[in-house]
Amino acid sequence: MSFNSFGFLFLFFPIFFILYRLLPQKYCALALCAGGLVFYGLGVRSAPWQLLLLVFMTGFAVLGCALFQRKRMRRKWLLALWTAITAAPLAAVKLSGLIPGKALSLPLGLSFYTFQAIAFLVYAWRGGETSPVGVASGVLMFPKLLSGPLAEPGELQSAAAAPKRNNTRLDAGLEEFILGLACKVIVADHLAGILGQIRVRGVESVSVPLAWLGVLGYALRLYFDFWGYSRMAVGLGKMLGMNLPENFDHPYCSKSVSEFWRRWHITLGRWFRTYVYIPLGGSRNGLGRMLLSTLTVWLLTGVWHGAGWNYVLWGLMMFVLIMGERLLYGEALRKLPVLGHLYLPLMISLSWVFFITDGPAGAAAYFARLFGSGGAGVNTRDWTEVLRACWPYLALGLVGSTPLPARLWKRISGGAAAWALLFCLFWVCMYFTATAAGDPFLYFSF
Repeated sequence: MSFNSFGFLFLFFPIFFILYRLLPQKYCALALCAGGLVFYGLGVRSAPWQLLLLVFMTGFAVLGCALFQRKRMRRKWLLALWTAITAAPLAAVKLSGLIPGKALSLPLGLSFYTFQAIAFLVYAWRGGETSPVGVASGVLMFPKLLSGPLAEPGELQSAAAAPKRNNTRLDAGLEEFILGLACKVIVADHLAGILGQIRVRGVESVSVPLAWLGVLGYALRLYFDFWGYSRMAVGLGKMLGMNLPENFDHPYCSKSVSEFWRRWHITLGRWFRTYVYIPLGGSRNGLGRMLLSTLTVWLLTGVWHGAGWNYVLWGLMMFVLIMGERLLYGEALRKLPVLGHLYLPLMISLSWVFFITDGPAGAAAYFARLFGSGGAGVNTRDWTEVLRACWPYLALGLVGSTPLPARLWKRISGGAAAWALLFCLFWVCMYFTATAAGDPFLYFSF
């Protein structure tokens, strides 16, 4: 079930919200567990085994955390065993994609609830206080169940156990949710058509400008799709009385790839730093260990994003760029911000080619087209036809990826003009949802 579906907006969430507000606070965590299971179950009606997998994973995390509450059970081998079993379904799906013809389908939300469960296991192993209901509600909390954001276990438990349910948070959450909905439905979904046109025509048959337009469109679509989801998740959390972490900070305004990944999918980067990079030694034990730790993180990040060799290549590309900045030309980017603002969008946009193509051969063909090679029977004016249809959404995306709209919104937020605009935005989103098939959130497939 998607946040932008009519079933969620007009049925599931209103019913859950009313019951949740009527419940005494001591039952809120249990309500989040039940709500998460119902929400997930409705989303996987055609594959109920996925709900069983979620229940097993949650129960296994609860049991592991209960064991680690006893000091004598805090053994490294036991943590390693519990983590390995928890990660096994995700690893099987991701690694299957590296074997031709053997790729397994990704259960809904598996990447995110697996990482959240591992975070709870490590938190308990390190001595953090947990409770069965606290762990279960932290994993099953439906605003963040399918695509994050990944949150700190201690903060999740505290928020679930003692939510601050008041009208101020409700207003702020509703505002955030509608803005996120607009990012998804008005901007991201309309940019999907650019890549669709390229796929219909065939990469070899499109002009160089259209190939670049496809990369730009996907870069903005991916951003507004996932930023929109994250804003809706944060908004739902606020409406329920909880603060979920922000996931984006205008990443396309960065001046280096390293900075970009501190501002894009912030909670995933923090998870890899906390549970992979630092335990492997990070930058504390010399250049060799730093290179190994960073390479491991980016290979895992690549495989986390998708099951296939393209994602491995994407992870290697990120590793090379980040190491290049750290060891070779990072100082030049810092001293020449203009250069950084040109370099970053180019490198990141090129990296998304691995996401929009099937296999290394497909990526190679797309790269060849970007740089003018491999075209046959090309209509050199095809890009104008596509641009004519999508330019308003590209313009919204380009402006919306800067801090300017946030600064302008801050001036009117909470006032009558803001609520009038939000009212209009919501019903425009409903119109677009009703008149189009509606695209699923991109990160559901990662």
